[in-house]
Amino acid sequence: MIPGPCALHPNDRGRLAEQTRAHYGEDWSAFYSGFLDKVGALLDAHSAYLLPGSGSAGLEAAIRNQFAPGQTVVVPDTGFFGARLAEIATALGLRVRVVEQSLGQPVDVDQLDQHLSGADGLACVHVESTTGIRHPIREMAQRARARGLVVVVDGVASAGSEVVQLRAAGIDAFVSASQKGLGGPPGLAVVAFDDLGAERAARAHPRSWYFDLGRWARSRAEDIWEPHPVTMPTAVVRALAESVGRITATGIESWVDGRRRLAAQLRGGLSGLGFETFAPENAAANMITVVAGSGARELVARAARGGIMVAGGLEPLSSAARIGLVGATANSEHVTALLDTLSASR
Repeated sequence: MIPGPCALHPNDRGRLAEQTRAHYGEDWSAFYSGFLDKVGALLDAHSAYLLPGSGSAGLEAAIRNQFAPGQTVVVPDTGFFGARLAEIATALGLRVRVVEQSLGQPVDVDQLDQHLSGADGLACVHVESTTGIRHPIREMAQRARARGLVVVVDGVASAGSEVVQLRAAGIDAFVSASQKGLGGPPGLAVVAFDDLGAERAARAHPRSWYFDLGRWARSRAEDIWEPHPVTMPTAVVRALAESVGRITATGIESWVDGRRRLAAQLRGGLSGLGFETFAPENAAANMITVVAGSGARELVARAARGGIMVAGGLEPLSSAARIGLVGATANSEHVTALLDTLSASR
């Protein structure tokens, strides 16, 4: 029960076991384009892309296609992945304005607003895996867009577990990955744009061949035989499509509500056993529950003795424990099994 990569549903494992299929041809092109439309609808996006690579590759693609070197971007310091976002932006030649904040609280939107003046964009994490805190990206995006800023969101730990609405929230670019809340195997980055973000990406022409998403858009629009400029891992795409299909068949609101109730069950059970969860209740993420305090390392050890893997912490909470509710183990039976294991091994 780690925060990713997730355990796969049997149907998804079945896709991986099939003979390799070609990444071109009319059948593949129709399937692939239809799947991208479903991903875009899931995120309330104008358009979506799948890139072979990690979520970090997706973040680089989004930043390259929304900003130019020398522009200034504001990045709240939310934890390990907030710091990584700042590192990526710096590596791509942006001027990064890091906003320090309390690690144990969601971003203070009023405080953030004071740092937006004179900037070109805001890059922020939706759910910070370090802390298990869900940050108020809708309110943050609205403040930023009111000032004319571009908004890029790291949603690697939120897509599929939180409701994400790019166009409704005013988010220019949103990035996730296949192996967490979307329930697929690792290997694909998901990059999505709202209308303004898509227009900006079409004009961007970044200094990269691979991450020039205008190239990817042209391939999809103009090549009915091969709708992407590189070889795609077709088995991974098909497995992810199976998982996303279950989400869309349920409906994203109902799916996320189930995740919300499951996370509440986990937090309540941990509290009853004397463990201290880190995130405040009103900002606790659905996908990741972080346990801090003196009992965190013991929790990891107890779970391991019962045959359950729980992740350790990330800097600056390296002594914490991180429990993931993703994929095939995100259900009440597995949560109950974990709580029973922790209780029995006291």
